[in-house]
Amino acid sequence: MKELAALEVKNLSVYANSQTILRGITFSLEKGERLLIVGKSGSGKTTLLRSLTGIAQELFKLSVFGSVSVYGEKVLNSVEASKHFFYVPQEPWYSIATPYPILELLFDNRCNMCLKSIENFARKLGVYEKLYEASTDLSAGEVQRLALLQALAVKSHTVLIDEITSYLDSEARRNVVEAVKIISEQGVAVVVVDHDVELWHGSVDKVLYIESGVGKLYEDPMDTPMALDLKRLRNELKNSKHVVESSRSTPVLVAEGVWFKYPDAADYILKDVHVTIHPHEVTWIRGGSGKGKSTLLKVLAGVLKPSRGWVKRFTKEVQLVSENPLHYISNPTVGEELQWDTNLAMLIGLESKLSTPITLLSSGERRRLAIASAFRKQPKLLLIDEPTVGLDPWNTIAVVKLLSLLQSRGSAIVVASHGEEFECIASRIVEV
Repeated sequence: MKELAALEVKNLSVYANSQTILRGITFSLEKGERLLIVGKSGSGKTTLLRSLTGIAQELFKLSVFGSVSVYGEKVLNSVEASKHFFYVPQEPWYSIATPYPILELLFDNRCNMCLKSIENFARKLGVYEKLYEASTDLSAGEVQRLALLQALAVKSHTVLIDEITSYLDSEARRNVVEAVKIISEQGVAVVVVDHDVELWHGSVDKVLYIESGVGKLYEDPMDTPMALDLKRLRNELKNSKHVVESSRSTPVLVAEGVWFKYPDAADYILKDVHVTIHPHEVTWIRGGSGKGKSTLLKVLAGVLKPSRGWVKRFTKEVQLVSENPLHYISNPTVGEELQWDTNLAMLIGLESKLSTPITLLSSGERRRLAIASAFRKQPKLLLIDEPTVGLDPWNTIAVVKLLSLLQSRGSAIVVASHGEEFECIASRIVEV
């Protein structure tokens, strides 16, 4: 007798009022199989994961139809649906609710690992020391890896992972792929949403590509249209490389001898940082996950005070767009946030979303909206954290071009990112 599928999805469709988000999604996974879901930003990838768990129906009030079975048990729209899945969300700030990450694991009644095993896996993911640090002091990438550690530790039929590599450097991304393999080897079906098709080449059993709400299955990530988009992205960025010369006029910001340490940390995360920023410049803060990129941005913006050294800003027209775009967006719809500037909406691919509530946007769409909103204000100094996280190749290009346009108008821009796409417009690189 054939063994029941670990997860079987048939003709799943999702609607927001009269708008169709997903239509006829169908796939199945056997015990221990791995599925990669790819598609452009806003194509419905996250909505699919939320629909499986019931979050889309309960929190976002979406209508979901079709069939979802876990080992033969029908779970779609069931109050018991969430118990069959462990969901690692794209937004890392929702992953840890306790003061210290270790408590999140030890007090989770689904956890089937002893403390020693938890610590061993934490070392493999590069977050052992972070288990015992304050949750509020962690970077987004560190929180994502700790969420994956929790997925390793709990008992679940299926693990759903949404863009967990988005805030990570290349080494940490490879560690995530290995961790997903370990999870699947325990007989758990794993569904991963990601834009990095090269990363998952040879590490998944099948691929679901979603476009305009419709899914198509492939055997290899490199066979999908996303792989072709990635090649075009690299060529376009390479051919558009340009750096606007700094005016070398009065700087907008000077930082001298900056050191910073979080209260519960054993060591300084920033050590003797010196940087001077002029108009017409793009400064790219580059470094591995958890090395202090976001911390440096917050210090430069004045959100955090240096432990030693000083920062002087020579303009009050400063905008900070943090890792969480919802911290920046202040209006209920796209149109209101952009003051109905249709040309600006077109530049970031949101012209069809002007009347859409912020709550119905994907994480990538929210990020683009926050960047466009900051652009509209034309600040003298813009500090922006991981602006291309969760974006497909074409929207990555749109964001880089928008920031380049702001640079050409005289703004100074400071970008914290592990993505290589900013090499084409960076005036200088600050390593942390």
